[in-house]
Amino acid sequence: MYKLKRLFIYIRVIIVTLAAVVVSLFVKRRPEYKELWIVSERGVDARDNAYHFFKYLRREHPELNAVYIISGDSPDREKVASLGNLVEYGSFRHYLCYLLAKVRVSTHIDGYSPDILFFHKFGKLFPDHAKKIFLQHGIIKDDLPFCHAEQTNIDIFVCSAVPEFEYVEKNFGYKPGIVQLTGLCRYDNLKKPGQPTRKLLFMPTWRSALRTCNKKTFAQSDYFNTYNSFLNSQALAGLLEKYDYELIFYPHFEVHRFLDCFETNNARVKIADFKNNDVQDLLINSDVLITDYSSIFFDYAYMRKPLVYYQYNEAEFREGHYKQGYFEYGRDGFGPIAATQEDVVETLHRFLENNLQPDEMYLERMNTFFKYNDTENCRRNFEAICRLFD
Repeated sequence: MYKLKRLFIYIRVIIVTLAAVVVSLFVKRRPEYKELWIVSERGVDARDNAYHFFKYLRREHPELNAVYIISGDSPDREKVASLGNLVEYGSFRHYLCYLLAKVRVSTHIDGYSPDILFFHKFGKLFPDHAKKIFLQHGIIKDDLPFCHAEQTNIDIFVCSAVPEFEYVEKNFGYKPGIVQLTGLCRYDNLKKPGQPTRKLLFMPTWRSALRTCNKKTFAQSDYFNTYNSFLNSQALAGLLEKYDYELIFYPHFEVHRFLDCFETNNARVKIADFKNNDVQDLLINSDVLITDYSSIFFDYAYMRKPLVYYQYNEAEFREGHYKQGYFEYGRDGFGPIAATQEDVVETLHRFLENNLQPDEMYLERMNTFFKYNDTENCRRNFEAICRLFD
């Protein structure tokens, strides 16, 4: 059913794209399409690097003809609407903007397109003179074959850390100059710790095997049972009560369609949804991060805040999800690794008793990992794009 549905979507996208190619010949000289920059994430959100980059463009370079692509029903639309210059995701104008853009910018490869899956596979078949910028969704630590040069067609591939830059440049097959060490735009908005928020944040990533499962099979998975059990553990409940804390559970975006499977009777455990919560706000307004393999821990390390890795099944994760890259958690990680619920809670006890200070070993790793520790990432990325036209 999934393949059949995608087939019908592809047929529709082909028809609309061909129509847009024809119309673009007649409208390309209109002011709204001249020197056009299009910016997007996945077309349904505005809370990542592309959103922060677009804010920078509207604030610092309002002379640019830049538009943001977002759906009408996105929970982020009102927020980005205050910046102006919106284009409806999937609309015919979106197709025209895509075809006529001088610069395309996204946090995801082909995220600025009217259909990511279609244009990732077949985009090269259509007229394309735009410079394509991959701002990235996070810092790469594993081998990601879909980001290799033979799978993409991009002009700038943003990196933020020296080990990441060296690994991508050496192993992903890009020509010199495409991989650039300019920093993630959203880091400009991160804040160093202030007063304790009395909140713990639990953000596990997803698993590739979950992509095609339904709720019934998801509820039978080790992923669900392990993490739902943790949310309901007596040890966690005791810790939250002792220190007067809340735990916010916010799994990866791909897991949110199964969010109503998770249950807890603990009033101190909150299950946060995508519509009503912004990831960066959750990161800023929490004291300790619990994750498994999500690269979101780099954002936490950028703020020099303590974290723990809850990794109960590394062998299975490596087999079915992402292969090991340059980053080894035991050698390079920014916090201790816990294999059981009890280990996680014990680590949290230690963090809360030590006034939320990362251990010196992990703090030193945080201090040396990042190329930059400032609020100039958007500026560096903008200047890198401009240099493409020198």
